[in-house]
Amino acid sequence: MNFTIVKSMRLFEEVSRQIGEQIQSGRLLPGEKLPNERDLASTFAVSRHVVREALRSLESLGQIELRKGAAGGAFVANGGPQPLTKIMQGMVAVGGVDLEQLTEARLAIESAVIRAACDAADEAGLAALDANIDEAERQTLAGHSTLKTQINVHFHILVAELTGNPILIMMMRSLMSILSDFIAEFGSVMGVDVIRSRRRFMKHMRARNAERAAGEMESHLKILHQHYLDAAAQAARTRGKLNG
Repeated sequence: MNFTIVKSMRLFEEVSRQIGEQIQSGRLLPGEKLPNERDLASTFAVSRHVVREALRSLESLGQIELRKGAAGGAFVANGGPQPLTKIMQGMVAVGGVDLEQLTEARLAIESAVIRAACDAADEAGLAALDANIDEAERQTLAGHSTLKTQINVHFHILVAELTGNPILIMMMRSLMSILSDFIAEFGSVMGVDVIRSRRRFMKHMRARNAERAAGEMESHLKILHQHYLDAAAQAARTRGKLNG
């Protein structure tokens, strides 16, 4: 493993990028355990908090698995969505996927995922969603925009995992990787309003009302889509002024 000291302004992104490159190149193999947080922090010359953020980001993309317990740690994911994710990210990079298409795909896939999850979810899975919302709320109120955004993105993967369907999970992780690219370009566009939507969503999930849960998510995604359109338009105006 050949890592270099991090000098980026957004340290966790550089850490996750370097680890991700090691995975994609095959220097880190499926099932292989990464060094512990303390050793990674020393290697990259960053804090353990930065390492923790990077590992959580990699987990949300399905590149690693975080396991608890005495034999736990961060492990390179076996299989997973990497090939599909890489293809889809490549499409975004060359302009083959735009925001309209991403939202259209999310509306269709998330609706199917929610309906399947509503039937299959157990109390432990629902509790994990509640915990995710609680943590997102804490980070939002604390003004930690990057971390709360990661947590909000991971919420969708947690919902997909409730289905137990590896194809739906893979598709959701790939969609979230594309969303992460848009977020990196335009920044986070939502605050406590997403928390309120999540609370309503969970109320419907616990009532096993798939239609209302899917409807709540659809409303949220459409609002999010408009926010990103506004952010993209503002970015374009800013670039125009700079170029003028």
